[in-house]
Amino acid sequence: MVPNNIKWNLTSEKCFEIIHLTLIDILSEKKDKTSDINDIIQLLNKRTKIYKLHNLKKYNSFSKYLKIEYKGFLNFIEYYNFYGVIRCDKNIYIKLYKNLVNLDDLKYSDKRLTKDSEWIIIDDIEDKL
Repeated sequence: MVPNNIKWNLTSEKCFEIIHLTLIDILSEKKDKTSDINDIIQLLNKRTKIYKLHNLKKYNSFSKYLKIEYKGFLNFIEYYNFYGVIRCDKNIYIKLYKNLVNLDDLKYSDKRLTKDSEWIIIDDIEDKL
């Protein structure tokens, strides 16, 4: 069991920014902006190993950070609609929908990170009966 009182050397905001910018960079370099999830995790760890995320070596990777803080890489990815998850047989691929990303607003908050700004309200018919 992973302890949930881990003290990270970077703030949640900084980790959030580093992870998204690195993932966007990785996927932008790929053909069709799509790549295998295992390749993405390897590249994420490789490109971010310059950051001292934690004093203990076993927690010093962003994939470990995502596993602890977000219950896994896939949970983190599925929360944002500018990443798509493609399941094909036993493989999982991640696709970047770059047209939905607004890099100017890429900051840690509860705010949406997409260019979409409108909501669609659907009334429940049973409430009116």
